[in-house]
Amino acid sequence: MLELYHFHGATCGLKTRIALAEKGVDYVEHALTRAEVRSPKYRAINPNAVVPTLIHDGNTIFESSCIINYIDDAFEGPALKPSEPLVMAYLWWWLKRADECLPMIGTLTYTISMRPKLIAMRPEEIEQHIQGIPNAATRARRRRIIEQGYESSDFDQSIEGLLKMLSDMENSLMKNEWLIGDNYTLSDTAMTPLVERIYELECSGLLDKYGVVKDWYERIQARASYENCLGLTPNPEGPQHSENGKKAWPYIKALID
Repeated sequence: MLELYHFHGATCGLKTRIALAEKGVDYVEHALTRAEVRSPKYRAINPNAVVPTLIHDGNTIFESSCIINYIDDAFEGPALKPSEPLVMAYLWWWLKRADECLPMIGTLTYTISMRPKLIAMRPEEIEQHIQGIPNAATRARRRRIIEQGYESSDFDQSIEGLLKMLSDMENSLMKNEWLIGDNYTLSDTAMTPLVERIYELECSGLLDKYGVVKDWYERIQARASYENCLGLTPNPEGPQHSENGKKAWPYIKALID
């Protein structure tokens, strides 16, 4: 039995769902709310209070990059990893880049879209929200985002880091049809949710200098796995991201110009 715990607004959960869709694997879906991700019931499954969590025949697997690698190894379907050791090294590099850029996309999301609701809460509710984050570094970053907003050094650093991510993608895609060669792989799976979130937040202007990445994203959207994961079940926070992103974009554009 294969079970996936995820949250429809989470980039890492989307990464896992895309991998499962690409492999054509059936699974039992446990779609959580934000509140449920922090609940004692879910923490008994994943003490880090993050998604996704994959459970296969009673064995629990954490961390999305580990999970998508396991999915490709454990199940039949199209291979999502190359056979050549050198190209495999390139794939692992992209999985590492995706993990490195996750806090950046989180900072972008929380500063632009989530902070307005958070700062409207009572001080004790804000503190409860912050203290509910198990990871100390994430807890400190979230506090800075809430207290400082766009003035936080995390925000400027995240924009710079995401532009570097897009530049790395552009350079690779100028040489290859997909990120590491002529075939779609887990490297493309891993980067898709990050670029998807940039678009959800109405920050597609970040890609203005990266036309090849834009073309890659259009081809990603044309894949059956994208329709399976986002066409059938759009991100419920998408409208909120879009509304707040439109307000934020003039500031971000001035920052990068």
